[in-house]
Amino acid sequence: MTYIIQTSVHSIEECKRAVEELHKKGYTKEQITLVTNNAYQEAILENWDLRGADGAIFSSHSLLEKVNNLFNLKQYEHFQEKTGTFPGGTDFLADRIAAIESGSIVIITKEADE
Repeated sequence: MTYIIQTSVHSIEECKRAVEELHKKGYTKEQITLVTNNAYQEAILENWDLRGADGAIFSSHSLLEKVNNLFNLKQYEHFQEKTGTFPGGTDFLADRIAAIESGSIVIITKEADE
């Protein structure tokens, strides 16, 4: 399997939209992993009601239903070391670590080998 970084987004709302788009393109829950900071991870896991840019309130619960893994950086590193799943270990995310720590959410997909 090949893993690629699809995109980085700067809010949970953007992440929710990006994951929905991936599903429309045929990606399954099992193919999608999110990596973010502790605060965003907690907000998503605790299913807080969040306010979108348009002022509408949405729940993070629907996002969790559409992704396989939601890691903070420490969990990502531990999972990668234990399983060897992602290529290059933390180097795979090296150029995005500062952004993740500042609140970006990185969306990684597992691509089927052809």
